Amino acid sequence: MPIDDTSEDRRPAAVAVELGAFQVETVRSVSGPAFGTAPSGTAALPEGVGRPGEVTIVRGPDKSAAFTDWLTRCLRERGGDHSRQTVTVVHYAADRTPLRRYRLIGALPTAWEAPDSSAGADAAEESVTLAYEDLTVSA
Repeated sequence: MPIDDTSEDRRPAAVAVELGAFQVETVRSVSGPAFGTAPSGTAALPEGVGRPGEVTIVRGPDKSAAFTDWLTRCLRERGGDHSRQTVTVVHYAADRTPLRRYRLIGALPTAWEAPDSSAGADAAEESVTLAYEDLTVSA
């Protein structure tokens, strides 16, 4: 079921990123093969679960230093295995209750697009692509 078909109270109102065990940043959006499915108590897990893949995270102007430092270090070191982290993307409802948690195991940044200075109001947005070794999804 696409996210657009869910009721208002089950639509993600916020998306946060956790690095390891700590929430580090609220982001604008996350896209990838497993992120087109809405939370549901009885639905099957999205296609792509349990397989390697990639997601793209769009970051807004309030970037966390911890997440930025990890991205910088990984890209500078060319992403050695010691740089891999567990990154969790959490979709929250408007009342801040978690709707769904996407745990990206062995995540590593593969691309980082800096803000476009000619973009005007959206100049603070940047996108980061993370490759991961495994994905688990929970409610």
